[in-house]
Amino acid sequence: MTRLLATLMLTTALMAPLTARADDMSDRVTIAKELVQKTLIKNLETGFTGALEKTVQPMAEDKAEAVRKEVRAEFDKQREVMIDGLSKAYAEKFSLDELKHLSGIYDDKIYQKFQAINSDPASTVTVISQGAVTKILNMLAIASAGDKPAGAPPMPMPGAK
Repeated sequence: MTRLLATLMLTTALMAPLTARADDMSDRVTIAKELVQKTLIKNLETGFTGALEKTVQPMAEDKAEAVRKEVRAEFDKQREVMIDGLSKAYAEKFSLDELKHLSGIYDDKIYQKFQAINSDPASTVTVISQGAVTKILNMLAIASAGDKPAGAPPMPMPGAK
């Protein structure tokens, strides 16, 4: 009986650090999920919604609605994949205190004002950024087109399958 009790106590003592690490990881994943949702996913949602509406704008309303529904469903699936994957990746790379610190930065009112200006499609910041990026992308497209043999199929977009 004494031996059984000693074995149980030893097992409990050895399991405590594992449980603590599992709890810490769970807490880190939770904070990382909140961080991902209020930063990357928020910005992705804004950009996606704008791009989707630009895409369906010239379409007949019934077709536009069907495209919205189909693409939105896929976006929602991919958003969950990103939230889960990114949260776990950040939880592995950052301590709980570091994740809480990052979360606090994104909750800061001045930082939120900064982000609002950057995400406003009508802001001067966005106009300047879009103009510069468009010029660079156009240069890349022209350079890429010049290297293709006549009649070659277009190059696939990165990440496209």
